[in-house]
Amino acid sequence: MRICVFGAGSIGSAVGGILAGDHEVVLIGRKANVDCVRGDGLRIKGVVGKKVRIDARESVSGLAPPDLLLVTTKAYSTQSVIDACRGWVSEDTVVLTLQNGLGNLEKLRDWRGAQVIGGTTTMGALLTEPGVVELASLGNTFVGADANPGAAESLASMLSSAGLPTETTADIKAELWAKAIVNACVNPLTAILRVANGEIVRVRALSMLVHDISKECEAVADASGIRLPYDSMCERAMTVAKKTALNRSSMLRDIELGRRTEIESINGYICKAGLATRVPTPLNRALVAMVESLENHRAEKG
Repeated sequence: MRICVFGAGSIGSAVGGILAGDHEVVLIGRKANVDCVRGDGLRIKGVVGKKVRIDARESVSGLAPPDLLLVTTKAYSTQSVIDACRGWVSEDTVVLTLQNGLGNLEKLRDWRGAQVIGGTTTMGALLTEPGVVELASLGNTFVGADANPGAAESLASMLSSAGLPTETTADIKAELWAKAIVNACVNPLTAILRVANGEIVRVRALSMLVHDISKECEAVADASGIRLPYDSMCERAMTVAKKTALNRSSMLRDIELGRRTEIESINGYICKAGLATRVPTPLNRALVAMVESLENHRAEKG
């Protein structure tokens, strides 16, 4: 299969590297990572140890249309992916999104309809330096069988065969919301306080705050017609924080590196959904304000 991974950061590089052994893969990413991968290959460390030679570029210019376009960019870049790929992909190209946040699936389906498969993964990956990705865990990956069951089953089989355990689900939106709520509870707090995920479990006051944030998110999900796959999102968030205790969240890393965060598509999206359903979201609004303030402060210093 000819696969284009658009967004060769941590997850994109890891998935692309895993698939490269069985498929023709090209990574689209930032210059620093692209240059290293093209020059010395992609190294994957951790639970999967391998070094692969893989095509890497900064744009899709000159490439043949892929069978699969795998979107792993930051949520705020989704429209840029659409603009870059419009007129390039073929009518048969399937699009799979494995992005964080909410709203990506809807944007992509507005562009490509049922050819777009929603997905989510708990893979633990970190691009430690250009050309090197540390894979802490393969996690669980789900792809949605709601719009195109045949394509979803084929993708799940392909990903599993390559070494990335994947299941299909008829309700991918529920999985996307569940992951977003976990991120909404963990990521902003770690970014604001500059702490690893485990601090949320260790400090009782933070655990109580996670409980309150999760309840607010659950109320919005319920009012939005989402049937979450977990009885308690607080318990789910605490479990994830405990399992990834030493990890520094992607939002924290973005703040430390002076980059834009995905707060708008996580807590910000929940705030907008709360406004639409008349569910108050004061905690989420406070988290958005604080993270955006940190973003602005970094931009001003830069």
